[in-house]
Amino acid sequence: MSKEKDIALEIRGLDKTYPGVHALKNVSLSFRKGEIHGLIGENGAGKSTLVKILAGVVKADAGSIFINGNTAEIKSSRDARNLGLSFIHQELNLVDFLNACENIFLGHPYPRTPWGTISWKKLKQKALSILEKLGAKIPLNVPVLKLSAVNKSMVEIARAFAEEASIYFMDEPTTSLTENEKKRLFSVIQNLKSMGCTIVYISHQLDDVLDLAERVTVMRDGSIIETVDTENTTKEKLIYLMTGKDLSSVYPAKNAVAGEIVLQAEALSGAGINNVSFKLRRGEIIGIAGLVGSGRTELLKLIFGIERITGGNLIFRDCPFRPVSPKHSIRNRIVYLPEERRTQGLILNRSIYENITLVYLHELSSGPFLHHERNKIESEKIGESVRLKTSDYNNPVNTLSGGNQQKVLFAKYLLRKPEVLLLDEPTRGVDVGARFEIYNVIQDFAQQGTGILLVSSDFTELIGLSDKLLVLFEGNQIALIENRGLSEENLLIYCYGRN
Repeated sequence: MSKEKDIALEIRGLDKTYPGVHALKNVSLSFRKGEIHGLIGENGAGKSTLVKILAGVVKADAGSIFINGNTAEIKSSRDARNLGLSFIHQELNLVDFLNACENIFLGHPYPRTPWGTISWKKLKQKALSILEKLGAKIPLNVPVLKLSAVNKSMVEIARAFAEEASIYFMDEPTTSLTENEKKRLFSVIQNLKSMGCTIVYISHQLDDVLDLAERVTVMRDGSIIETVDTENTTKEKLIYLMTGKDLSSVYPAKNAVAGEIVLQAEALSGAGINNVSFKLRRGEIIGIAGLVGSGRTELLKLIFGIERITGGNLIFRDCPFRPVSPKHSIRNRIVYLPEERRTQGLILNRSIYENITLVYLHELSSGPFLHHERNKIESEKIGESVRLKTSDYNNPVNTLSGGNQQKVLFAKYLLRKPEVLLLDEPTRGVDVGARFEIYNVIQDFAQQGTGILLVSSDFTELIGLSDKLLVLFEGNQIALIENRGLSEENLLIYCYGRN
């Protein structure tokens, strides 16, 4: 056992085997008091199993856990909570119809008046006191269902703080946040750190990990590969430790040959977009860069028919085109993969094959009757073409990893053989290994002659995939440039509205 006084949590020799899978292999790791510690790795690296053991959900086959130097036995989630461990997951565990105060103190006795009724005034005061310590400001009197994603995260953190948690595990907490919301969350995390709390930050967003954490531990295939100080490492090194591959091999070769113009925008306006012009050729990828609020997503929605065009023209296959609805665009083989795939693109509780064939039911049916077997055969054939990994296409989509969910979205439109593909943050929330495969799928589309508009907040990704870059600032077009030797620094300068 470590004798260092600053160690909050120490793990020694944790091992866990499932039938056919050695999930954790003699894992030893320590987290310091008052530290933000990144924990990264591809899906299947062992992060989830490690967290489940510490949360009391899964029992380790071997190994020891020490908290503040004392041996800890964690057999249940109550044990974990009593030991000061808190787990804040991507899917937040809140009661939607209760307000923030009620959620923060859920499971605790509410303060009472002399008459025995709940003192809502004291409850609110206690909630405000906690939020003030955290440096968080949120509406307290509305159901959490109506709160923004970042405010819901604040409620979850405040609840853990009310339970006197000292060690926080945060799993992909920024996935659905804007840049400003992310800054608010990071500020609260820094406040927790300043109070001596330990934060274990689990994320696929390596830039966030490098900005926030002091140390990062990399896991691969159930083992600890290395723990590094963030000030002495780079994103490229972390990717190499996670995958065994250099960043130079991440992006597939651009073998597609740009053909004739398939989509042209002339002074396109609407939904906050002003006078945007470009020519997209078959087999070409145009990356759309910009800061949050620059209009990147709105441009895709204009082209897809979600937002209304108020000025300018679209020319598709040499003919004027004015999309009146998404259905109209899909029929013309213009398809859109939205940023929020879990709420906008997929029906999570339905099977994989149903999601893939959903937009083609009329083509795979005889009158009112569905051909389920034919649907399954077609979905499996398409799934293989996008490298979808699943043991059974009857499984619900919500059983898949983020990367495989994204592949279901790609597969969903392959039957239509799209001529224009509109991609909005296609790798958000996806681990590095799955990103490699998605990049290959995107290049496959390009090689088949599909014109692609790609929105991404990851400048490395934009530069690695795109033939040209269209830069937006506050809805206005700043530049349309060839991707030849462009650096991330220069692209950022464009994104701030400087040409």
